[in-house]
Amino acid sequence: MGADSLKPHVRQQLLAEHLRVITHMGPLLFVGTLLTSAVFLFVTYGKPAFDVVFWWAIVVNMLYGACFYIWWRDHEVPRLRLSARTNMVLILLCCFLSGALWGIAPNLLPIAEPSVRAAAIIGVGGMMSISALALCNLPQGVAAFLLPLAIGATISVARLSDPLEMWVQTLLLGCFVVVMLAMALRHGRAFVQYRASRSQVDEKKEIIALLLKEFEATASDWVWGFDREGRIDNVSKGFTSATGLPPEDLIGADFVHFLHCIAPPNDTLMAQLERDFEGRETFADVELRVTAGGAQCWWRLSGKPIFDHRGDYVGYVGTVTDISARRAAEEQMTALAHRDALTGLLNRAKFSEHLGLCVSRLARYGSPFALLYIDLDEFKAVNDSRGHLFGDRLLIQVAARIHDVLRETDIAARLGGDEFAVLLTTDCARDMCAAIASRIVESIKRPFDIDGDTITIGGSVGLALAPDDGSTADEMLRNADMALYRAKADGRSAFRFFESRMDEEERKRRALEEELREALGAGELMLHYQPLVSAIDRQPMGFEALIRWHHPIRGVILPSEFIPMAEQNGQIIEIGNWTIEQACRAAANWPDDLTVSVNLSVRHFREADIAAVVRHALSVSGLAPERLELEVTEALLVDDIDAVLVKLNELRDLGIRIALDDFGTGYSSLAYLLKFAFDKVKIDHSLIEAAPHDPVARDLLRAIASIGKTLKLRITAEGIETREQAEFISEMLFYQLQGFYFAKPLDAIGLPHYLLTQVRSRAEDVRLEAQHVIAGLSAAG
Repeated sequence: MGADSLKPHVRQQLLAEHLRVITHMGPLLFVGTLLTSAVFLFVTYGKPAFDVVFWWAIVVNMLYGACFYIWWRDHEVPRLRLSARTNMVLILLCCFLSGALWGIAPNLLPIAEPSVRAAAIIGVGGMMSISALALCNLPQGVAAFLLPLAIGATISVARLSDPLEMWVQTLLLGCFVVVMLAMALRHGRAFVQYRASRSQVDEKKEIIALLLKEFEATASDWVWGFDREGRIDNVSKGFTSATGLPPEDLIGADFVHFLHCIAPPNDTLMAQLERDFEGRETFADVELRVTAGGAQCWWRLSGKPIFDHRGDYVGYVGTVTDISARRAAEEQMTALAHRDALTGLLNRAKFSEHLGLCVSRLARYGSPFALLYIDLDEFKAVNDSRGHLFGDRLLIQVAARIHDVLRETDIAARLGGDEFAVLLTTDCARDMCAAIASRIVESIKRPFDIDGDTITIGGSVGLALAPDDGSTADEMLRNADMALYRAKADGRSAFRFFESRMDEEERKRRALEEELREALGAGELMLHYQPLVSAIDRQPMGFEALIRWHHPIRGVILPSEFIPMAEQNGQIIEIGNWTIEQACRAAANWPDDLTVSVNLSVRHFREADIAAVVRHALSVSGLAPERLELEVTEALLVDDIDAVLVKLNELRDLGIRIALDDFGTGYSSLAYLLKFAFDKVKIDHSLIEAAPHDPVARDLLRAIASIGKTLKLRITAEGIETREQAEFISEMLFYQLQGFYFAKPLDAIGLPHYLLTQVRSRAEDVRLEAQHVIAGLSAAG
């Protein structure tokens, strides 16, 4: 009936409205049923059909009486005790039952008698008519009522003896049923359209009321209007408050002249408003800068012409919104969107925009430019050790120094973290770029004074010159980054220009990185073992596992070349897990008094469940926990030391040993030795190399040895390459020695030979101990 396109809640409202209309017809139907059933009882009184008609009357009046009761119960406060759909099903069921009862009625009456037949025709026809009227808004109900009634009436008509009368009444009955159904369907559709339209109008009224209420509650929205002569005839209270003028000074004034007085002279937007007024055009959201109430502010004006019922122009009406706060916020956001909040330099987004403009000028006019990529050296260490606030103050001073050494035409930006970039758009010859890059490096190298604390860092610079080193933004960024990488690799605190061979080296590095991803699965990674000997008798005490990559083409690749790549791409975790397990498996086949040491990378330690990895390696190898030693560096302890200590204690609980590697470089903070009870400290080889000819290095080694003795730490010296170094270190009561002087890292072939020739057999010791025990027993006997 046209309700399919309506919203679900509107359809529910229509359904409920149908039910209320039908329920209100209940009393009239009940009265009609009482009268009709009384007539049927009267005409059959004293006849055989009276008893059947009597019980029929009881049933039909009970049905309609129930409908009357429902109306009486809910007529003051209409409500639906069940869902609308359930009520509809009940209504249709009642219509069918009542139609069936009225269809049965003619078959119960002795219609052969003219008086009874007339009463049946009038009674049943009348109930059919008033029921169809009552249900006219519900075509489904009309159909449910008429169809069983028509069937029953047709059966009763078939009992007539006169064929002509039978066919005439059957034809009329069919016509009446069809007409009533058509009328009900048409009326139902009209009812749906009317109710739906009314519902939509009500919704729109509610929306309009809410909008008007919201508009009236908005203090920054004011109403203005002027007549056909342009004189102000309507201003709201907010408008007068904003202008600082009383209503009497505004009413009657020329509106356009008033705007000219408060707007800047020769404002193009004001000229456009004048043209709109003259052309009687509607305008909206015109943002005008004005001076109102003695302050600079922004107004947003909207207006439309007004015409009377004859179509004659009578003036304008519109609104004003104060958008000063929004414009101020937008200006601030624009500034923030272009500037780095910490340093005040341009941010990455604005720098990319300038770089794009340089590329466009290069393509159109051939204008060259240069890109400098700057990265601070050792900033992360300072930031982690001194705190982020200290690091932020350092970045602010670095940015100021970079800005001070640049020219007015140069563009500096902070890209994020400790990365900066500079665009040289004029006079960017190679010599000039080198001079600027040199000034930047030297400026950053000077000590920084932060809150009375002096700190020294460095900066590396990579340079790319357009168009020689690239003609697109991506090429320039990539090539400047490669030049920066080379500057750092060459010792840091330096600058390097991009060279074409860097691109080739970068491709080789990426190819090597891809090959590294497959090396572990291909069995190309292997462990070599370097002995750790006693500082007293030079006997092997264990081995340090050192990884090597046996490349099928390049041969043996040292870890210094591929481990940094594994750190960057995350493969170090898989390699580290493999190294621990392989070292444990190998050590399980050595004599029981030999240990194995494995180095842990910072990323492997932090990102892996290292305790679970070690537990698995010990389980599958059968190695005793005390024979495994894990070496960590001081860099691991710099950041989030509490979380690191939790993991170290988990490893200690497994029974393995923990060593602090490379002590004497980096921070060498004694606090680390106090926060965790390391089993061993390894002294970096740089101190060992300097000790024979550097008295400071010798004094430092003696101090470390003294600390180790006090804290009951075993100290290992690595990098022993000469006899002189070995003898000098042995005098300091070190625990272990390691270096090429004793043996180079041993592969799978050299390790068994070393074990057979250098590891003292325990057989002789056992024999001597047995003889000593026997001699003691004999003496006692």
